[in-house]
Amino acid sequence: MGVWQCKNTLRGKMSCPVHLRVVLGVDDARKLTLKSGMPSSVDQLVLEIKTYFGLEQQFRLQYKDLDFGNEYFNLESISDIEDKATVKVVFVSCEETSSSIPETSLPCSTSTPLTSPMTCNSSVILTLTSVNALRTTSPDEDGLSSQHSFDSGDAVILDPAPETRTSSWPPIFFVPRFSYFAEFQLQRATADFRANGTLLTPSPKLRMDILEGMAEEIFKCTAYPSDSQIEEAATVLVHTHPCLKERGTRAGHEGWKQYLKTKVANFRTKLNKIGHPEVSVNSLKNKRKGQEQAAANIKKPRKAEVNFLPPLPSGETRDSLEKERVVLLTEVKKRNNDAVVKKKMQKTFAYRRQEIVQEAPVVAELVNKWPALFTVSEINAEFMRITTLPLQAKFLAELDRYSPNLLKVFHNRGGDAGRKIRLLMAPTARSEDIELKRDSVLKSLCAYLKEDSNSLIKEYLNVRSEEAESAIPQTTMGLYVIRNEGAQEEDGPEDVGVIIEGVELLSNLRSISLGWAMLFGLIYTLNLSYPPELKFTFEFLQKVLMNLDGNKLSPKVQSLKIKMLQ
Repeated sequence: MGVWQCKNTLRGKMSCPVHLRVVLGVDDARKLTLKSGMPSSVDQLVLEIKTYFGLEQQFRLQYKDLDFGNEYFNLESISDIEDKATVKVVFVSCEETSSSIPETSLPCSTSTPLTSPMTCNSSVILTLTSVNALRTTSPDEDGLSSQHSFDSGDAVILDPAPETRTSSWPPIFFVPRFSYFAEFQLQRATADFRANGTLLTPSPKLRMDILEGMAEEIFKCTAYPSDSQIEEAATVLVHTHPCLKERGTRAGHEGWKQYLKTKVANFRTKLNKIGHPEVSVNSLKNKRKGQEQAAANIKKPRKAEVNFLPPLPSGETRDSLEKERVVLLTEVKKRNNDAVVKKKMQKTFAYRRQEIVQEAPVVAELVNKWPALFTVSEINAEFMRITTLPLQAKFLAELDRYSPNLLKVFHNRGGDAGRKIRLLMAPTARSEDIELKRDSVLKSLCAYLKEDSNSLIKEYLNVRSEEAESAIPQTTMGLYVIRNEGAQEEDGPEDVGVIIEGVELLSNLRSISLGWAMLFGLIYTLNLSYPPELKFTFEFLQKVLMNLDGNKLSPKVQSLKIKMLQ
C-alpha cells in the first residue's frame, strides 16, 4: 500500500486483525493477535511468533488440514491458514541441524577430534558455524547476554553457492592445516622449541607453504583484510606454532605480519588475473573514464559485507542468469509463489550484486528490473546473503536487549539533548507497547548523539496525505509516517514506508523501528552510504547493535558504548 492509497486505507479499510491459536507444547496453547492482519508469508508469521513469544530456539510451523481430518502438516504457504486457525510450533534441535551435514564433507580426518580447532582445518568450523549461525548462546564481549535465535523470515538458512562465503571474520582466527611437508616440519620444530627453546628459521619453501595457506584462509573471510585482522592472523600463527617466533622483534610476529600483507596483496593479483570479480573490479581496465588510477574509486567492503562482490555460480553465465531475471518478472506476479521466487532470487544473487556494485544503477531502474527484491522477506534474505547475519529479528531483538542500558544512559543526559530525550520517551510512560518503546529509543539515540531523527523520519496526518505524496520525489533517503488525525502520541502509526532516491520502496510497515531496520537492510542491498547527518546513529546500529565490524568505533560511539555497559 503506497502513500497514494492512504486516504481510503486510513479511513477504515485497513486489514482486519487476525487471531491465531499457537500451540507451543503439551498443555501450552496461547493466543496471538495480529493487528495488521495476516502476514504476507510464512516467514513473516514465524517472525511474528518468535518476537511475540520471545522464542529462542529454531522452529518450523504446522497447521491443521481439514482435508485430512485436522491432522498437522508443515505450513508451506500462508494461504493454508485463516483467521482463528491453529498453528503448532515444532522446535528443531541443533543436533538435528548439524546432523544434516554429511561427515564426508568435512575436510578433517575422522581421527581428529572436531572440538580441536587448532588441529582441524578452520573451514570445518566455518561450515558448522554457518549451519548454526543464527544461534548465539555465549556472552558478548560486552558481557550482556545474547542468547537469541534468529530463525524467522530473515533468518532462513539459505543454500549458498560454493562461490559465496558463509561466515565473516571469526571472533577467533584459527590457523589452517598446511601441506603435509609443512605440518611435519612444524610439529618437529615445535617439539624442539618446547624442549630446548630453539626457534625455527623456516626455509623459503616452508615459508611459502605457510603464507599460501594463511592467505587462502584469510580470503575465505575477506579479500581486503584490515591491518588489525592481518596482525591477528600473524599473532595466532606464532601462538599456534611458537617455533615461528622471530628474534629481535617486540611481539615475535611483526615480520610475519609484513609477510602476510605482501602475500595477501599478491594473492589478490593472482585472482585478478583469472577474473575474480571482487578484485578485478578494481583493476585499471575496469575503472570508469577519468578514474584510471589505482587508488581511485576502490570498490571493497566498507560496512563489513561478507559477500560484497561474489563470482557467478558455477556453470552459469551472465546470459543464463539474465534469462532467469526475465523469468522472475513473471514469477513474481503469481500468487502463492514465494518458494519459486526465493529460489530464483538466491540463484541470481551474484549476478544482481555485480550489477549493483559495478554499474551503480539508479533505484528506479532496479525496481523495474528486480521487483521481487523490494519486499520485506527478500530484503531480509538479501541482507543475509551479503552479511551472513539475519536482519529484522537481530535488529529488533538486539534493540530490545540494549534498551534498558540505553535508557539508563539517556536518563543521565542533560542539556537540550536531555530535554529532547525526555519528550521523546514520555509516551512510553503511558503505554507498554513494545513497538512504541523501540521507536522512542531509536529517536532518543539520535538525540543523544546530537543528530536529528527528523532529517530521516517525516510524519504526516492521514487527512493531509497529499503532503506526503508531494514530498516523495524530493526525498533522497527517509521514512514517511502517516498518523491518524486526533491520535495520541502513544497511538501507533497507520502506515510507515521507506523512500530512497524519490521512490517509495516499502509501505504498510507496522512501526518506525521496523522501517528503520528495512532501511538499514536496503542500504546494504543497494550498496549505498549512510546519510551523513545521521552517521553516528547508523554507526551505532551497524557496529554495536548488529555487531558488524564492531571492533573499530568512533570516539563518540565508543563513549556511548562504555557508558552503556557501566
